[in-house]
Amino acid sequence: MISNFYNQLICFIEGISENSEFVHLSTFHTKIAFLVLVLFSFHEVFAVGGISNTKVIVPSTETVPERHLEIEPFFGLVFVDDEDNSVGFDAGGRFTLGVVDNLEIGANAGYLSVEDSNVIDPEANLGNVEAGMKFRFIDEGDKFPFSLAYQGGITFPTSGSNDLWVIEPFGLILTKNFSDSFSLDTDIVLALVEDKSAGFVAELGFGYFVRPWFQPVIEAGYSFEDAEGEGSVSVFNLTAGFTAPVSEMLTIIFGVTPDLHTRNIDKELLITTAFTFLF
Repeated sequence: MISNFYNQLICFIEGISENSEFVHLSTFHTKIAFLVLVLFSFHEVFAVGGISNTKVIVPSTETVPERHLEIEPFFGLVFVDDEDNSVGFDAGGRFTLGVVDNLEIGANAGYLSVEDSNVIDPEANLGNVEAGMKFRFIDEGDKFPFSLAYQGGITFPTSGSNDLWVIEPFGLILTKNFSDSFSLDTDIVLALVEDKSAGFVAELGFGYFVRPWFQPVIEAGYSFEDAEGEGSVSVFNLTAGFTAPVSEMLTIIFGVTPDLHTRNIDKELLITTAFTFLF
């Protein structure tokens, strides 16, 4: 399976190089650009966009400080385990504002989405726009052994593809700090899709700071969608990665997410990264 993903990566880069008019680069520069992008890669299903997190994918109850702004360029590369050797690449940015000390609002804007396979030439489009909010209503302390926050959002299908409107009206996030170094985040999100289907995502993540500037992370996620008139789709995956708060202003995030079990959908391997800047 790994060798198959490697071959897909090589074919993807070569295909992009041969069809590089959409980025207005020479063949050589296109290879270099996409090799760099491939090394720093993000993907989420039914996840609330525009909100901050302290691990790789799973959000935490922590919010952006009041009157501060987080800007996060993110990149994602996905290899699909199908007969067509499908490969996708996404790039975008997250903008999150701390409104008060327990409330943040924000949005993700995808500025590049590329798809390639054995049956189609590389196609590039704009990505979707995802808006969301997070409101922490319970703080961990003497009264409560954990913190709890509400999350909700909406996805605008601006990519020009067959993507649909998605509304996430209700979600909860729970964070438990066992120590200054060891923490747990878990969340659940309910989603309503434009074609009258519904689904949810449940995630769990652990992180441990082995150094003040380095936190290895392990996460598990399960998603389910029950499409009207069609078979249900479910995915269970694991994420291994790290966060690196190299300064008060910059945090680097990296993760690899293989699907371990799927139903009525092809397995995927995701490579993800983000660079979080706090202003």
